Amino acid sequence: MTTVDIEKAIQIYKEASTSTLSMMEYILLLLNEMHKNIEQCEKAFNAQNLPERDRTLRKAQDFLFEIMTTTDQETAYSARLMTIYIHMNQCLVHTQLTKQPDLLNHVGQMLVELIASWQVSKQVTRRRNFTTDQL
Repeated sequence: MTTVDIEKAIQIYKEASTSTLSMMEYILLLLNEMHKNIEQCEKAFNAQNLPERDRTLRKAQDFLFEIMTTTDQETAYSARLMTIYIHMNQCLVHTQLTKQPDLLNHVGQMLVELIASWQVSKQVTRRRNFTTDQL
């Protein structure tokens, strides 16, 4: 197998694994990837690596936009979530414009809390869906 074949196989595997995720698992994946990019962006700021800083900041925004598209606009809870996502995007835009990492830690903390909340929600949903009265 050539390197190209291996890379193509890896890409096909990734696409197949993400297409079979539940919506909660998909959102958690996106949040975790966004958090990873925020951490990498902070490191790039510290190392004064401008191309890496810009790349990771853009990727974090891309993950955020994907999360925003998965948000159901019908519920009050979703509206509150969208407000949080918009605030996070404003922080990332501010970081991009000012070239100052001040708000990255704030966004990172928000992501940690969102990830924890989504994990609890996933566990509650799983218990509700798979709990039975029979033993």
